[in-house]
Amino acid sequence: MATWTGQRLPRLLWEKSGIDNLSTREKLVVGGGLAFVVCFIVLQLAIVPFFDARSDLRSSIDRKTKELATIKELQLEHRNLKNEEGTIQARIQQRERGFTLFTFLDQQAEKAQVKKQIMYMKPSTVEGDTGYVETMVELKLQQVSLSALVSFLQLVESEQHVVFIRRISIQESGNVQGELDSILQIVTFEKKD
Repeated sequence: MATWTGQRLPRLLWEKSGIDNLSTREKLVVGGGLAFVVCFIVLQLAIVPFFDARSDLRSSIDRKTKELATIKELQLEHRNLKNEEGTIQARIQQRERGFTLFTFLDQQAEKAQVKKQIMYMKPSTVEGDTGYVETMVELKLQQVSLSALVSFLQLVESEQHVVFIRRISIQESGNVQGELDSILQIVTFEKKD
């Protein structure tokens, strides 16, 4: 029984493969095929995965860059809203004591000389989870001139008193030509008691 040494095994495998019996041309074809298989394996196992991973990494970086830009925009918007909220809260604090939206609208209607055209004023409140209550008055004006309506709207919309018009509906009055009917939803915020 012969012992196998590290040098004899490759020579024995080479002899059994029958490559020595091939012509030079056949050896070149087999060598070329073997080189092709080795290149194909290296390409599939090393190079293609490397480029795929690189492409995935680039698209991930692009996606994260866009997300970061969006986050920065949202952060800036949040900061601006917080500043605006602070300004609104300060204005609410500066309003005269006992301010109510209903009374404010009544006074502005008197100034604009449309108090007689008020058909109704319906107040309502909505409590939020902040320290403020949203107060709304739905007001209907009937048979009012365009100039009187514009004057009233200019008096009502007030940054100083934090009063704004949420919704307005204007239509031509069916009773008097050239006069308007209008329904307004006017809103402000008041500190919770």
